[in-house]
Amino acid sequence: MKDPTKPPPVDPERAVREAAIDRFIRGEKPAAICRAVQRSPAWFYRVLARYRQGGRAALASRSRAPHRVHNRTGPATTAAIVRLRQTIAGGQEAELRYADHGADALAAELSRAGVAPPSRATINRILHDQHLTQPRRPPRKRGKWPDDFPWPTPTAPNAQHLFDFVVRSIRGEGRCYGYNLLDAVRRWPFLQVAPAKTTEQVSRFLVRVWQELGLPGCLYFDNDPVWNGGGRGQRVLSTIVRLCLLVGIEVVFTPPDTPQANATMESFNDLWQSNFWSRTTFRDLAHVQAELPLFERYCQQRRVVPEAAGRTAAQIAPDFVPVRLAQDFDRHQQSDKLPITAGYGHFIRFVSSSGTFSILNEKWQLDQEPWAGKTIRAVIDTQQQQLFVYHQPKGSTTCQLVTQFDYPLGEAILPLAEAFQRSRPALWPPVAKTDC
Repeated sequence: MKDPTKPPPVDPERAVREAAIDRFIRGEKPAAICRAVQRSPAWFYRVLARYRQGGRAALASRSRAPHRVHNRTGPATTAAIVRLRQTIAGGQEAELRYADHGADALAAELSRAGVAPPSRATINRILHDQHLTQPRRPPRKRGKWPDDFPWPTPTAPNAQHLFDFVVRSIRGEGRCYGYNLLDAVRRWPFLQVAPAKTTEQVSRFLVRVWQELGLPGCLYFDNDPVWNGGGRGQRVLSTIVRLCLLVGIEVVFTPPDTPQANATMESFNDLWQSNFWSRTTFRDLAHVQAELPLFERYCQQRRVVPEAAGRTAAQIAPDFVPVRLAQDFDRHQQSDKLPITAGYGHFIRFVSSSGTFSILNEKWQLDQEPWAGKTIRAVIDTQQQQLFVYHQPKGSTTCQLVTQFDYPLGEAILPLAEAFQRSRPALWPPVAKTDC
């Protein structure tokens, strides 16, 4: 309701028109009027025509908006956008219960339903008008990162699998553990929730991944005790590492206490939290396990992958044929200890100010100058029983072999079985020949 005591808004252009008409009524000539108000004769005669047709009321400024908006979003499309957003929020439709609800996601769902989506700005405006927007999640704060960090650069599906655990609590049930695995190229997730985080359960999970999703070139993870063995002994390869080497998978350990070194996985964990865990009050572990496939399937088949030109995980490399582990593989279930197989274990480490770095509870010394403060990749070659140390300068197309150490493992090394021998795309630049 308008406030009658509030003065009307100032209209500067109307005041100029009024002044021109007042001068005309007083008998001034049009040329003099135009000079006084600094307007053209054409302008004056248009104003005069408006005055003669409608009086002083016609001197008010008129809207410049077009009388007809040719690209206006139709009511059917607007209703579809609102209905879709409300469906996701309500959680009644299983396939969309854990869906994204931003403009890109809604546009993708409209296209899937055969509705031509309007622009993202229009979708956002419609959501805003209907009070269906939510504050954006603040981005993770990322500190300065070393220029020489040796990021793996996978270029093909299954070249690299990323893994991380998420820990949550269920009221009355205690802790549960999310096993989150992601194909780094396709962003294809493979997920599980378990009551514990044991070597046996993780082994079973990985074997299932390899039987369904396929064998990766490498598995990339942090320094959790499940991966590094958890003991204090030196040069002890964990059961999980031995299992990976047995089937021809290289392992890559990120630096300790640096989740940002697995940034893609951390971003997915944020999605897991916001879209899955936060949307449902889970009664028990069975409830979580029943709902998780809905979120997993949405991320595989319907969610638009950021920076993938509007494609879903299923649409990235759709013709890719993985190399899968045989369904009758059961070596991980046998009671005897897994052997060490010929292969590679990579450890990305920050060199201390004194020139040292540590892997598997053992400290190694490099020359303090120039390696203090650098980031290196230490690689255990189990077949040669050598530890190679590489450095990749910023912007370099090669890496440098810094040094190598003897690395006896104290047990027989088995050759990689022919069934697991396969070509793998390189994840790091080649070693500079002058440094070999």
